[in-house]
Amino acid sequence: MQTPLSSIVSRFKNKKVAVWGDLILDQYVFTSAGRVSREAPVLVTEFEKNEYLLGGAGNVVMNLHALGAQPLPVGFIGKDAPGEILLGLLHEQGITTRHLVTADAFQTPLKSRILAGGDNTKKQQILRIDTLPPVPAGERARLKLVRALFAALAESDLLVLSDYLAQAVIPSVFQAVKKKFPKKPCVADSRSHLLDFPGVTLATPNEPEIKSLFPGNPFLADDDFLLAGGELLRRLDARGVVLKRGHRGMLVFGNGEKPVALDIYGTSQIVDVTGAGDTVLAVLGLGLASGASLLDSARLANIAGGIVVMHEGAYPVGRRELQNALR
Repeated sequence: MQTPLSSIVSRFKNKKVAVWGDLILDQYVFTSAGRVSREAPVLVTEFEKNEYLLGGAGNVVMNLHALGAQPLPVGFIGKDAPGEILLGLLHEQGITTRHLVTADAFQTPLKSRILAGGDNTKKQQILRIDTLPPVPAGERARLKLVRALFAALAESDLLVLSDYLAQAVIPSVFQAVKKKFPKKPCVADSRSHLLDFPGVTLATPNEPEIKSLFPGNPFLADDDFLLAGGELLRRLDARGVVLKRGHRGMLVFGNGEKPVALDIYGTSQIVDVTGAGDTVLAVLGLGLASGASLLDSARLANIAGGIVVMHEGAYPVGRRELQNALR
């Protein structure tokens, strides 16, 4: 017998979701630790293998796909090797790439993580190298992106805004989206520009992000977070704000409702928080698009996030896995 939350998850299947944001290629370089260099006091490692995953908005796409939805990614890629690998990863999963814009002189964002360890030990990350676009995409590419975004939205149930690098997501374009699709629900995660997107349905800041939005707030007690969350809700004129607090769980702010605190799901012995915010964003959006209340959507997202942090790396939660956790 399905629980009420489980029945919501069942409705995730085949929901079409436009994911507008910064797609990043995550590279994992596995090496074996050997010796200290004679040239400098640094570790010499031997290359073993490369692994590639979708990061940034791409991880949101993978979470939506794992949950049974049909993601429609909208963003820039470069005419480069990382861009080809990124497209290949999407094609392998049967995810459409027709709304991605290949931009001249644009560099596909690449985050390379170097991991090292002995033959019988766990590999540890020892270095991360970020290769980010030195210049934004040109005006012609931006116009193509707007057309691609509108085309994706015309067939979507939901818009997910994943703003990592302030490259693909443009506030003025978002306002045009709101005018053309006024009833389209939109959930947003923006690393540092959240206040530039008034009118979103739901925002999902974490603690560092909300602290940067309200530098005058001391954030010394829970009441400070309650005050900031309520103020953010008002300034965005949103239906809801879900404040992600790591091992402290979530605070859920609904328009005209009393804030609700959700304790973390599972154990507090977290393995890796990588990608958990993307999972929360995906589940919250699908919950709202499936007709669930803000609080029920947040409960589902809290459980899904709790599953993710028990795994290493960006781990997309499957629909059946989430339903099993609800039993």
